[in-house]
Amino acid sequence: MKNKLHNALEAIRGFKIPEIPHEVILLEAEIKAKFCDSQSIATIIERNTTLSGRVIKLINSPIMKLQLKTPVISIRDSVQLLGLDNLYNLVVVSALKDLFPLKGLHEEIMNNSLDVAYCMAEISDHVHGISRDEAYMLGLFHNSGALMLASVNEKKYSKLFYSSQSLPLSVLQKEEVVFDTNHAIVGVLVTKKWHLPIDMINAVMLHHTQSCESIKKDQVRLMVAMLKISNSIVSEILLGSYRGGEMDLYEKDGIDELMLKQEDIKDIRAGLMSYTLK
Repeated sequence: MKNKLHNALEAIRGFKIPEIPHEVILLEAEIKAKFCDSQSIATIIERNTTLSGRVIKLINSPIMKLQLKTPVISIRDSVQLLGLDNLYNLVVVSALKDLFPLKGLHEEIMNNSLDVAYCMAEISDHVHGISRDEAYMLGLFHNSGALMLASVNEKKYSKLFYSSQSLPLSVLQKEEVVFDTNHAIVGVLVTKKWHLPIDMINAVMLHHTQSCESIKKDQVRLMVAMLKISNSIVSEILLGSYRGGEMDLYEKDGIDELMLKQEDIKDIRAGLMSYTLK
């Protein structure tokens, strides 16, 4: 693993991993403090009006399924509604969107990740121990390494990214040939720098693994299975009948692990199509 991380650092040399926004650093420190102050947390988030606006919009969106009687209109309300850990996750999610130029391949990757994040949130309803905000955050970050490789060489990485939509089991080997690393390992560098939980970091590293059964830790195995199904649903909508056999195997492994019904998959697919069209 040390060699793999070294190769990943060499591959992105000259392209700095985006820094964690100052508000996120302050928020993390406040949450970990012995005497945590909810008012201080609200003040930290409110200092960045763009970030706080995105957080409130996400809280009120159908993705979170909070079934609010009235919309949340302030960060102070959201602290009481969500709790500190869940709110922190949504702040991190909202901050990620500002870190890369949303044009060209970066925009394609981010839009793909947003669709995967939506599916992850929906699947979390069927998985014990993974909240909607955790699932959404993992979906959004799982291709953060792809965003970095797109920064290194957009033209070369473009073919590989689109290949991954139908060939998820062999794409990492192809990336190794071109970059001497792959987006899953680069994603480890990004998620470690952003202080994501260790289970999420491992899920990012392993989300292209052939079999969930080979993953020892239960939580990581569940997360990888969720990512497999989510990516396959997004791939099917994107590519339709052109989706390759690899993706079918990839999806089946995730479904077998979570024991989801085909009716559940169809509902999530239909929900994503409806959500994407809005």
